[in-house]
Amino acid sequence: MSELPISVAEITPAWLSEALSNRFPGVSVASVDVQDAHTGTTGRALIKLHYTVNPGLPEQLFVKLPPADKQQRAFVAEVGMGKREARFYRELADSIPVATPRCFFADSNAAGDRYIMLLENLQARACSFRNASEHYSLDYVRAVLAAFARQHAMFWNSPRFSADLAWVQPPQFHPIGPQLVKRAVDQYGASMPAVFSQLGRFYVDQAARIHGLWEQGEPTLVHGDIHDGNLYFDPDFGVAGGPGFLDWALLSRTSCMRDVAYFLSGTVTPEDRRNHLDDLLEFYFSALEAAGVSALDRPALLHQYRWHVAYVWVAAATTLAMGSEWQPIKYVSRTMDRLNQAIADSDCISALQVSGRT
Repeated sequence: MSELPISVAEITPAWLSEALSNRFPGVSVASVDVQDAHTGTTGRALIKLHYTVNPGLPEQLFVKLPPADKQQRAFVAEVGMGKREARFYRELADSIPVATPRCFFADSNAAGDRYIMLLENLQARACSFRNASEHYSLDYVRAVLAAFARQHAMFWNSPRFSADLAWVQPPQFHPIGPQLVKRAVDQYGASMPAVFSQLGRFYVDQAARIHGLWEQGEPTLVHGDIHDGNLYFDPDFGVAGGPGFLDWALLSRTSCMRDVAYFLSGTVTPEDRRNHLDDLLEFYFSALEAAGVSALDRPALLHQYRWHVAYVWVAAATTLAMGSEWQPIKYVSRTMDRLNQAIADSDCISALQVSGRT
């Protein structure tokens, strides 16, 4: 196989023909047009292929590849984001019980600084995006929780984590995390509610121990980054359609509450979370049991939920520290407002402090 492209300019007809022929023998690409391209935490592009021989492939493909910025590219390689996501699409995406984009090619080099995924253009199938913010309902929230339950139950304490899925590791602790949280507190603490600086300083001081708490519980396969921007609605999934999950670069094996707390704290409106949290968690627990998970320790899971509310807050705070380099600052600020309320409502700082004394 030829060297993987590191930029859109390197995606040539010859490379596309070689890459796609691994799964679709005989395919031949005559030319390629870049219809859209941008870069942030990763590079993204929409390309149109003109085929000499086409065994049924789409004309448009969505491409993910390394970010243009060299410093960001080095960080992504160091934490293995692109390498991990490419392996997910290559080895797991077709077998999990939730909707994901169809993948036509995915690979990375050993260092992880070169990776590429050729995915379907979801808009061509009338998939919709930003559904939590634009078409919000509690039924939609339950549909996402039901999808979590199917996925989590399938990999609940799975022996595969010691076999073919040994590459799916516990969540990473990178020393840049506390540095970015400190930067966020220094820059934005004065304009935020007191809980922002309280949790930020506590995390900077106790980061390694907190990450240890986030690894506790029955391990399962978690997405690790479920917010509205990484969700879509797939009209062709199941009988009546269902939510699909994008951007699997942070998948890991840990407590199911990593996904549940991330979604309920960061995406559900504060009013609905306050009024319906107990019912939504019970809905999720019942869905887990219906999917085959037995002997659930609900009190332990509820405690883990409070720990993982801090995880999604840390994820947002590190993004806030980067300004608009990773996400638009206005979007991150709105998310931060919601998460500050979730931190106060769940009293997660006390849960983290108490757990440190036991």
